[in-house]
Amino acid sequence: MTFRPDTLLTPPAAVDGPMPDLLEHLRDTFGLEEFRPAQREVIQDVLDGRDVLCVMPTGAGKSLCYQFPATLRDGLTIVVSPLISLMADQVQQLRDEGLSAILWNSSLDADQRRDVARQLRDGFKGLLYVAPERFAAVGFQSLLETLRPALFAVDEAHCISQWGHDFRPEYAQLGEIRQKLGSPPTIALTATATDDVRADIVRQLGLRDPTVVVTGFDRPTLIYEARHVSTNDEKRRAMLELLRGESGGAIIYCATRKAVEEVAGDLQSALPKRVVVGYHAGMNLPDRTSAQERFMQTPQAIAVATNAFGMGINKPDTRLVIHYNIPGTLEAYYQEAGRAGRDGQPARCVMLFAYHDRYTQEFFIDKIGEGSAADPRQLEARKRDARDKLELIIRYARTHRCRRQMILDYFGDDGAVADCRCDVCRKGGGLDLEAAGRVEISPEATLLVRQLLSGVARLNGKFGVGTVAEMLTGASNERTMRWQMESMPTYGLLKAHTGKRVVAMLHRLMESGLARQRDPDGVKFRPVMELTPAGVAVMRGQQPPPAALADLAGRKGDRTGSAGAGTGPGRRIEPIDEGDLQTMDEATQNRFDRLRRTRAELAREKQIPAYCICHDRTLRQIAVQMPVDLDAMERINGMGPIKIRNYGDALLQVLHTS
Repeated sequence: MTFRPDTLLTPPAAVDGPMPDLLEHLRDTFGLEEFRPAQREVIQDVLDGRDVLCVMPTGAGKSLCYQFPATLRDGLTIVVSPLISLMADQVQQLRDEGLSAILWNSSLDADQRRDVARQLRDGFKGLLYVAPERFAAVGFQSLLETLRPALFAVDEAHCISQWGHDFRPEYAQLGEIRQKLGSPPTIALTATATDDVRADIVRQLGLRDPTVVVTGFDRPTLIYEARHVSTNDEKRRAMLELLRGESGGAIIYCATRKAVEEVAGDLQSALPKRVVVGYHAGMNLPDRTSAQERFMQTPQAIAVATNAFGMGINKPDTRLVIHYNIPGTLEAYYQEAGRAGRDGQPARCVMLFAYHDRYTQEFFIDKIGEGSAADPRQLEARKRDARDKLELIIRYARTHRCRRQMILDYFGDDGAVADCRCDVCRKGGGLDLEAAGRVEISPEATLLVRQLLSGVARLNGKFGVGTVAEMLTGASNERTMRWQMESMPTYGLLKAHTGKRVVAMLHRLMESGLARQRDPDGVKFRPVMELTPAGVAVMRGQQPPPAALADLAGRKGDRTGSAGAGTGPGRRIEPIDEGDLQTMDEATQNRFDRLRRTRAELAREKQIPAYCICHDRTLRQIAVQMPVDLDAMERINGMGPIKIRNYGDALLQVLHTS
């Protein structure tokens, strides 16, 4: 979706002089053959002086949208980024491309800060990467009045919105900072922003009739899955099974620092041949930087991290992202899962869902605004919003709809999913079971739904899912006798079904919004089940059940139905096709392996991550096409003039060495 306003409130500050051919500049400066979708249009608007809000999925090439214009504008480009641990890599990569770039963050010592300040006062022209909290530092504040950037870029712009999943107070000052800088043309970039968050970004930054570009949120190569686990031991076994079946890099997200340390320790013992690093905000900066560098530079490495690790991570061979605990929002999940498959090859994103993990997120919600002087009504609104988003991520974990489609629907992306390989679609579930009018609810399914709802209603919100299932199946035990459930009209109503199947069906009711779980007042970790207003209406026959429950009664001739509660840890997953890497013949594979070893040596010499030299997909093309000279190598996508000058001879020599 692209929205282009007809007018601007103020005249744009366009690039002086004749405009070079953009595609030629892309090839000569960045070594890329083609623009990715929407990049050229965004870049053109930035060059024309428009304010732009750019929402692109992870891996779609957002950074080029400000780096490219910066190479053509005669002046300073300020890039605001929270990614302190990655700034040095980004600056080094730009310098390797022959571009001017410097940084200012807390990693600089006093002498380095003075040197950067001197360059800025002398009229530095290029990209300045700066952490948002630096704007409040005395040393930098004195420079603000003197800086008049040609472009102001705000990366990870969702951090400015209190309705976003990663709100950061230091971002809230950026609108005022922009004014102090003379309100330069501005581009705000993010991978995760709903309509509300996009509107908040525009308002907070004071963007002038911005062009809003939303390229879509679909990542077709990501394979979304959710596994339902009951205990931490079961969760650990599932995690190890996934890691042992995947030889590429992996990231495991945990909700707390304690969980990071425990899981990292377990993996170091269980997988001694793999590099395992832990990462959380409680570590000091040198340790975090060291852990990140080990992960980025080591094949098959595993990072165990909190959400402090993620934004800007670009390790192309990450084949697996596991959420050991559920995140707080679908936005956070989308961004963190998006660390996988940055090279365009298939990758898996697996959530290990245990209901009790919700209590950790609820603890975080209760802490929102603690100790601040914010308006209590505003804080309560933020907490309500956070609770609603938590319910949504739980619904995502339990859904029997296509997971990719659910993500697109959440972000307001009207794209239709095709050829999905998420766990629901692989089981033959519904790509769009809930499309209005397309699925007819049978009388059998309607009756079954109302029987289930009646059972929930009879217990009056006082018992959990297991007890509701026991009552409906006619179980005879101490609990059913003590509460005299045998006398209820719904007792044994579903005795033809197993208790496990009724539990699964009750979870389906919650997924479809007819019922919910909550903690009783003053009680934690013992959730009870109750009907929602929609569930009451369906139970009373005032409206039909949702189309997503059409399969609840099973198919004819199917006595067990299809109400399973997701995929278990033992479920066999079909192998992932890794494209042409697996189709290489032996000679080509040997060339590719030699190229990778040479790239690793070059990376060590320059003390940069290997991907800054070139990605695996570029090495694959070199291995397959076997260019005979540097001119031929430069025609390969990803090998521009600067990379040819710096690395071409070394790669060409090893390519033709048997």
